[in-house]
Amino acid sequence: MFTEKIKAKEYYIKDLFSDKFLFEIPDYQRAYSWNRENLNQLVDDIEESIELNRNEFGDTFESYEPYFIGSIVLCSKEFKDDGWGLYDVIDGQQRLTSIIMLIACLRDMIDSEDYKTVLSSLIYQKPNELLGIKESLRVKVRGKELDFFKEYILSMGGTLKLINEDKSEFEEAKANMITAVEVFREKFLDEEGNILKDKINSFIKYLLQKVVLVVITTDSFTSAFRLFNVINARGLPLTNSDLLKSENLRVISSDIRAKYADMWEADEADLGKDNMEMIIGFIRTMKLKKKANTTVFEEFNKNIFVNDPEYRGIKFVEHIHSVKEIYSSYILDASINTGNKADDIYYKNLITIMRRFLPYDEWMAAVVRFVEKFNDDSMTLEFVKALEKRIVIDWVNGNSFADRLTRVYKIIDAIDNCDNGLDVKKADIFTSDIDRTAAYFENSLNDIEFYSKGRMMVPKYILIRLDMEMSRDKEVSYSDKIMLEHILPRNAKDVYWTTNFSNEQRRNYANRLGNLILISGTKSTKSNNKAFAEKMSSYILKKGDFNITKEIAILSDWNMENMKNRQKDLTERCKQLFTKF
Repeated sequence: MFTEKIKAKEYYIKDLFSDKFLFEIPDYQRAYSWNRENLNQLVDDIEESIELNRNEFGDTFESYEPYFIGSIVLCSKEFKDDGWGLYDVIDGQQRLTSIIMLIACLRDMIDSEDYKTVLSSLIYQKPNELLGIKESLRVKVRGKELDFFKEYILSMGGTLKLINEDKSEFEEAKANMITAVEVFREKFLDEEGNILKDKINSFIKYLLQKVVLVVITTDSFTSAFRLFNVINARGLPLTNSDLLKSENLRVISSDIRAKYADMWEADEADLGKDNMEMIIGFIRTMKLKKKANTTVFEEFNKNIFVNDPEYRGIKFVEHIHSVKEIYSSYILDASINTGNKADDIYYKNLITIMRRFLPYDEWMAAVVRFVEKFNDDSMTLEFVKALEKRIVIDWVNGNSFADRLTRVYKIIDAIDNCDNGLDVKKADIFTSDIDRTAAYFENSLNDIEFYSKGRMMVPKYILIRLDMEMSRDKEVSYSDKIMLEHILPRNAKDVYWTTNFSNEQRRNYANRLGNLILISGTKSTKSNNKAFAEKMSSYILKKGDFNITKEIAILSDWNMENMKNRQKDLTERCKQLFTKF
């Protein structure tokens, strides 16, 4: 396929960090992220290999077996006839950076000045005018960490400056580097904090002469990244975001690549990894409008970028940024400016409830696409109202997850096909089957086991939304600790309940919508069984400030008539809220 461009060869550490190799970690690579587990594993595996060899060969070091610690993928940037090369590190930068920091720690802990000089030469190339050698860093890390790396890792004694440094004062990548120095130093100190000189000496010797890396080189970015993706598709914990970042930044011209790398990393820092993954998924949904058949990364590579080659690179990174801005403003902050304060508050309350209490996030892609196309806050409010109605009806009616996703895909298609945002909610996907689904919706609300719908998430959402409707002009807040409580207990024991309700009535009505209320915090089985008036005053009303709960506090009794009336009332309010487009 592309074998002719690829070379693979084993190198001992002493030969890898020699005058023949210089490494650069491109700005589009992810930041240094190895944790204590990774770092401990690196040293522990080498120490175990030393011990196994010592047990078998004693002090005959020449007989020691080498230890393989993985591979790195490099892409040639410059190359000379004498074998010297400058390489971009495409894969393996975490391992390579960690080894450099390990060598730096050993350099600063060892006594021998000769050893210090040798170890320094492995991580920093001094200039030699006679031999035509320029001053260079063996491994040049990303620009954001470069000054830190020079001061604390490459400089003689630099790692000693990091002892007891407050990591909270540094960005994540630099804090991870400080952790690496801490871990590596700890490995060569006894319980009193004294340096284990013999251990360091034997470890250095084995590390340099017997530890092996397989170096895979190519002069083609395409081959390098294809190989990178093949390697990382076999179990390494890289996300779609990581892969797409590398895939897109690599095709951007080197003179402006840093700008777009910074844009990506700033967005990722603002959002966090999980949310970055999510908005990439939103873009996939907006572009393809169908169920995923493979990984998000492969769908971009095999479909989206193939259908629109110009979208790869700058346009994709800029689109990520614009979607992030929409997502942050319209969904995370739930902020719009319609010119009407009450409408702005209503939107904030609605989006916040949808984001926190709907069981899936794909609907957000429809909101993003609507804002992206029409950019009108008043129309956005009307669209979100219609969107919520449609997806809540499907959810309450028990439609499958696949059906609900298909609904979102078709709504996005309607957005793409409408010239006016106000026309979107008139599209067939919203209105064509509303009479039939509204009838099912009413039946679902009257289900005798409504409490259990959607693992109790459906009744919780319905009651929270009805509660919100009673606070239209003020912001409301609902915690994650909201619980559903039964007015008539499911397992009634108090004489009040067993006298006022028959076993059949309890069985047929206890789990209906009309018998459910909201509370904050944990439930109390003992309080739940108290008579109605006492239960309300000593328990329910002390477990949260919910308007929909206060409605029944004015009642002196809870009986079948009140329960049926509430069931009918809540059902009618739900029909008005969710089935009127």
